[in-house]
Amino acid sequence: MRGALDFDPAEREYGAATASIRKIFTESADIDWFVPPRDPGAEALAARLMRQHNARARVHLPEVFPATLETRSSRGGWREFAALRDRVCKQPWDWKFSALKKLSSHHSKARSWSLSDQATRCVDLETGAAPRPGDLFVRVGDLVLWNKLVPDLDVKACVPRHGVEPARWYLGYVHVELLECIEWQLAEGSDDLEGNPFYPLLRCHAAGFYPFSLDKSTMVLFAFDR
Repeated sequence: MRGALDFDPAEREYGAATASIRKIFTESADIDWFVPPRDPGAEALAARLMRQHNARARVHLPEVFPATLETRSSRGGWREFAALRDRVCKQPWDWKFSALKKLSSHHSKARSWSLSDQATRCVDLETGAAPRPGDLFVRVGDLVLWNKLVPDLDVKACVPRHGVEPARWYLGYVHVELLECIEWQLAEGSDDLEGNPFYPLLRCHAAGFYPFSLDKSTMVLFAFDR
């Protein structure tokens, strides 16, 4: 299941971060969601990518990201995927908000980057104007918002009925990670993705593995069985 972009990233300009944001869009659109890994080395790659993510994040928030991250591999079908979703939803630790959101916010503040400062670079919906596909932001009066950057995936047509809700739940968080990955580059004002801790997460999904954080230092990397 892939989501084709309705624009060509090569035709969009994003300032000093243009090349890196084009790469993020292109690689994100190429992910085939909820299918078994194709590469026999994908499991080892996913574990390396998660350690890379943690190491990059720890540079900025050592109190949140541990010195050592334990990764555990897990395989199964939608029943097992949904069970992991239920488990992380019930626990007090929330990786997406307690770690990733805090990391993104900390970095943007440190680089003096904010959504509100993008007001002159986007159309105001109150005027009746419409953004182009691929425009990063829109404005409603003085309020600046992220534009819709990726199309909705036809989850109902591509996964079993009992997998629809867990798949949509997971993709909702993935979309936020995509925005955070792009925001990191904008705040850096750079094409260099080497320090971006969200980019390894994108690559982990591309490898066919789905991270579920059990606690600060334990990550389950789930993959679908063949």
